[in-house]
Amino acid sequence: MHEAVFLVLIALHLLAATTWVGGVLFFMFAVVPAARARPASGIPEVLGRAFRPVAYGALGTLIITGPLLLFWAGIGPHMLVRPRFWTSAFGATLALKAACVLLVLILTVWHDAVLGPRAARGGPVRAARLAARAIGLLSIAILLAGLLLAQGL
Repeated sequence: MHEAVFLVLIALHLLAATTWVGGVLFFMFAVVPAARARPASGIPEVLGRAFRPVAYGALGTLIITGPLLLFWAGIGPHMLVRPRFWTSAFGATLALKAACVLLVLILTVWHDAVLGPRAARGGPVRAARLAARAIGLLSIAILLAGLLLAQGL
């Protein structure tokens, strides 16, 4: 039974990560170039509104399943308060991943609530594009850190 729960958590985490990172990369490499080719099309706004619930659902799933997977691996609050944990390779990688996750959350909210709507109203798009690129790069870094953590590094 315990193994089944662990497998479900892993599956949900991987599905959510695939959904998030795949969506971000799709926007970076397909939606943005299409919008540049047809600036007045409204493509980013329409697709962004349609994908937002899926993306936020994926982020929420990641935020829930990530700590649960750590706990399942025996890394609970008792370990997280030990300075020695954070100086290990695993702890340093986890800290990097957590910092990137926090930045992605902040940038996503800022992009979706401020920069994106401003650009959609005809305002400057440069800041929105930079934030989106940063979200994409940080998402890839999070994915790579997750792979390292899964290997115990």
